[in-house]
Amino acid sequence: MNIEQIINQFDIKEEVVGYKPLGNGHINSTFLVSTNKKRKYVLQKINTVAFNNVDELMSNFYAVTHFLISQGYESIEIVKTKEDKLYFKDIDGKCYRLYVFIDDVKVYEEIDDMNIVCNAAIAFGRLHKSLSNYDASTLYEVIPHFHDTYQRYLNLLEAIEEDKFDRVKNCLEEIKIIKSFEKDYLIVKDGLSTGDIHLSVTHNDPKINNVLFDSKTGDIRAVIDLDTVMPGSYLYDFGDAIRGLFSGENEDSKDLSKLVVRYDRFEAYVKGYLSEMKDVLNQKEIELLPFSVFLMTIECGIRFLEDYLRGNVYFRVDYDEHNLTRTRTQLKLAVDTYNSFDRLSAIVDKCI
Repeated sequence: MNIEQIINQFDIKEEVVGYKPLGNGHINSTFLVSTNKKRKYVLQKINTVAFNNVDELMSNFYAVTHFLISQGYESIEIVKTKEDKLYFKDIDGKCYRLYVFIDDVKVYEEIDDMNIVCNAAIAFGRLHKSLSNYDASTLYEVIPHFHDTYQRYLNLLEAIEEDKFDRVKNCLEEIKIIKSFEKDYLIVKDGLSTGDIHLSVTHNDPKINNVLFDSKTGDIRAVIDLDTVMPGSYLYDFGDAIRGLFSGENEDSKDLSKLVVRYDRFEAYVKGYLSEMKDVLNQKEIELLPFSVFLMTIECGIRFLEDYLRGNVYFRVDYDEHNLTRTRTQLKLAVDTYNSFDRLSAIVDKCI
């Protein structure tokens, strides 16, 4: 089927007058669809390699965005097919979805401006707060064990035991560091099991460039890229957001001195996030905010190291040792974060 035929499967009220590729993703995977009215749409081919259960993916996506819109928040508005489906599947098994294009917005890639960091944190805090009464247990786990750090650790131990590519000898120090923190990998998971930590709706890709700001006023408009929305802990999103702010463009750097705990970025993010979430988080979650940064950072290092030992089968690499380099950056940052808990906790107390 051609693009016109695919677009025609969806229940668009306006007259379609054209389409063009959108963004810099995979070739011909996303299109901006123009109509005879002001409203535009985005046609997107769903990545069925990353998400092999499209029904669950789109069920989560629609449930959360529909809930947000019903509560008065701007979000991605899914357009159903003429057969009232959330996506269209062609005869070749390719899956497509259509949603309303959010116009007159801008995104930020630069993170040196602490006001932008704070505003991005407000956006994710507002997302969490607006979904705090949503029953997260009704959502599917679209990527099983995504932030189950202990399971990630067990997967790494298995890869170490197998050592298919004779690479363990190259990373003995990294393995030693990871094993030394084994007792910490169950803290959040156990908290979720006992109810000491909320089971919540989490975004799971809390990068600043997933926040849309109004191009004229600079106000927060919406949080996008909701494919990984699923049940989890607020701590996962908070910790991973800070991990990204600390590592920035240096995730692939061989110069480990570039990886530092950025207290200014941490404080800006905490200030923004707690402005929305201080009455939603419980005391244990507040206490674990600095720990969550360590946990998400070392979890990322565990994932990179497992992939290195298995022959670089998951993450795209530019050279054979690339995942090992990434492992070292994450472990450097994780250990430094762990040793900075007192100072980070003092910042949280100050912002509270």
